[in-house]
Amino acid sequence: MKKSIFLLLIIFTFSTISASAQNAVSQRLPANEKAIPKVVLSTFKEQYRDVLLIGWYSTHLTYWQNDYSSDWYYGWYGQRTVVVYTYQKPTYYEVEFSKEPGQVSRAIYNLHGYWYETRTQFKVLPEDIDNTLKSSKYVDWKVSRLKEKIESQGWPGEIYRFQVSKGLKSRIIRMDASGNFIQIREIDE
Repeated sequence: MKKSIFLLLIIFTFSTISASAQNAVSQRLPANEKAIPKVVLSTFKEQYRDVLLIGWYSTHLTYWQNDYSSDWYYGWYGQRTVVVYTYQKPTYYEVEFSKEPGQVSRAIYNLHGYWYETRTQFKVLPEDIDNTLKSSKYVDWKVSRLKEKIESQGWPGEIYRFQVSKGLKSRIIRMDASGNFIQIREIDE
């Protein structure tokens, strides 16, 4: 009796995992530059001249907002369990590029060329932000390797996001370019 119940549990577990895997759909697919609408390409080229193009992707805004991409935030937020809706045709395009050595940027546009946001990974905090941290309660906290600058039409300026940690305590901090704290989010360890 115990063996049959155990066997049923194993079969149920594998069938559940198998069904979940079959429903998984990639939300960010590599795209050939020829498949990108001309208005998107021209908007990008006007906005970012003289950059090293890494690649184009067809994507969806839900993917971008939940940031499922290549482990940029898994270290900060952990694995996501959000349901992402799928669409028949791509409606957004993401481009990865490098403006300066050691930095990788990602920008997202809709199919009409409207720019939503650019996120850039960087290594060294700007001086104003670094000075603010040194004069705050986070002076002896460790700053994460992953740091990013977020630019968007909806914000008055650049926002810098990074993580600090000390012992078992961890925070995600958002600051503006002048070094003012915008948001501090406590992470449960």
